[in-house]
Amino acid sequence: MDRPLKILHLEDLVADAEMVDRILRKAKFDFQKKVVVDKPDFIRALHEFQPDIILSDHSLPAFNSLEALRITKEEGISAPLILVTATVSEEYAVNVIREGASDYILKDRLERLPNAVQNALDKLLMEKERKLADEALRSSEQKYKLLFEANPMPMWMFSRKTLHIIDVNEAATEHYGYTKQEFLSMQTDSLWNDKNPGLYRSGIWKQKKKNGAIIDVEIIIHDLVHENEAVMLILAIDITEKLRAEAELTKQADIQRKLIAQTSIQVQEKEREQIGKELHDNINQILAATKMYIDLAIHESAEEEVTEILFKSHKNINAAMEEIRQLSQSLVAPSLEGVSLDKALAKLIGDFPSASSLALTLDTTGYKGDVIDEDMKLTCYRIVQVQLSNIVKHAKAKKAAVRLRKDANLELTITDDGIGFQPGKNTSGIGLRNIRNRVGIYNGEVNISSEPGKGCVLAVTIPLVSPMKKK
Repeated sequence: MDRPLKILHLEDLVADAEMVDRILRKAKFDFQKKVVVDKPDFIRALHEFQPDIILSDHSLPAFNSLEALRITKEEGISAPLILVTATVSEEYAVNVIREGASDYILKDRLERLPNAVQNALDKLLMEKERKLADEALRSSEQKYKLLFEANPMPMWMFSRKTLHIIDVNEAATEHYGYTKQEFLSMQTDSLWNDKNPGLYRSGIWKQKKKNGAIIDVEIIIHDLVHENEAVMLILAIDITEKLRAEAELTKQADIQRKLIAQTSIQVQEKEREQIGKELHDNINQILAATKMYIDLAIHESAEEEVTEILFKSHKNINAAMEEIRQLSQSLVAPSLEGVSLDKALAKLIGDFPSASSLALTLDTTGYKGDVIDEDMKLTCYRIVQVQLSNIVKHAKAKKAAVRLRKDANLELTITDDGIGFQPGKNTSGIGLRNIRNRVGIYNGEVNISSEPGKGCVLAVTIPLVSPMKKK
């Protein structure tokens, strides 16, 4: 205590009061004392003086220690009361102690008073600390009820040692379908649907409700000490619907991307067809008419020099017409209705320009039964067409091979012996990007294997049951 001890002394004999003062000062007590002799002064001093401790003689002319003790309690004063009296029966002393007095001291044994005062003050301090601890506990329990029991999110605690659930809130019982008694009879790992449940790790896990429903749950775990036991507190957030919605959004975005790619390819095919027809029907016809006039001029011209010029012009026009014919064929999508894919590829390879000096082979021994989807057949046809064009333009290859297989998947492989390239650096061209877009519509895969000086292998795999085409 950082101030003098305040003592209220109920005593009608001045000599006895002074004797008490001497005993306490001898014991090194720093105190401030107020002496009263009757009931009104006693009651007034309880409130005005606010004592830390009360010393009371037993018998005064119109007042006694029991009444003083009763008034102290009625007034809500927490200061301990010690009975200091000349003579009193043992029975009376026990009764006073039972009523709430801290101790009793006989006046002929005042040497015990300092210890009795100190013990009373220590006991009062302990009582105050106990009350503070009780209030803190009640406050903690209220917070616990608010944060745990009343929490809208499912929560439970389990023992780290036994894994048994030791407490669970109402939100968890409602969400998982178990009663509180059922929860408290379970081990926490029985809620997990995984073989190796993450009992000690926060994360996303699969759990099982009482009705057997499997849910995706984000688990947040904290280490705690509950009633002197190491426990873990679990907060469970059901994200099943969130993940389902995200998956649906991803799926819809993928479908949208494929529809855009498919529409883009259809527009591209239409534009190619228009350009091809324009080349074939108009420009080629103009060249054909010009060729006819040159033929006529060659036959009628008598001058050798003019005839040679006309022959060269005739040759160039023939070459231009052949180029336009081949370009038109590559631009205009062939009609594959009624024509199997292996036969269409055989015709494509058979019609490939001999001027390219590229030796081509086609292996269709693993192709049994034609693909029903006409668009898929056209996709494969275009892939072979584009890749062979790439080989001629860039690979400097002498040989190329096309292999077509069909089982659960449609497999198309195009191999060349050209100069090759680094796949990570040379796979972003328009031709290869076009191939990837076409295959992506059918949820297929495109794999490219190549090394400098070791040619290239383009492998396409398309599942024959395509989710995209089902829709």
